[in-house]
Amino acid sequence: MVRVWLLSEEKNLTLKYVPLEELYKTSGVEYYQIDTNNFAEDPLLKNLMEQKDNHHVRKVEKLYDQDLLEHITEHFHEHDEFRLVLAGCGYFDVRDKYDEWLRIELLPGDLIVIPGGCYHRFIVETKETYKGVQFLKDYGYKAYKRPNDELDCRKDYMRRLYNGAYDD
Repeated sequence: MVRVWLLSEEKNLTLKYVPLEELYKTSGVEYYQIDTNNFAEDPLLKNLMEQKDNHHVRKVEKLYDQDLLEHITEHFHEHDEFRLVLAGCGYFDVRDKYDEWLRIELLPGDLIVIPGGCYHRFIVETKETYKGVQFLKDYGYKAYKRPNDELDCRKDYMRRLYNGAYDD
């Protein structure tokens, strides 16, 4: 089962776990459980891909140091990004509406949808064992490094976040 906790700059702090409902309300990040053996046919995933128009599938079967350096840098994308873990363990850190880091531990079968405009970064437990899948828009997949708050997609995301779009 997925775990989410608040990251703190302070040392010796007891982990503060965050319920999935709070993750969604404070960041817009959605969580789903998907069957990794047959993910391409999973009806929930197919429905999400249709709803969000994310039809470009990119398997991540080998991570290189350069990939890891790019992913650990705080950034956002214009469009929603889906990430499904097939093997190993990955950690997504996302900024919530209070500009705090929330760490999401993902294991095989865990799928998250990170809204376009949401700052995030990604690390793996070990690059040798991690395998995953990205589901992206068919067009454009550019990472905007922080700070880049003047872009319309970032402003739209923040407006949705503060106007309660993720409260239900």
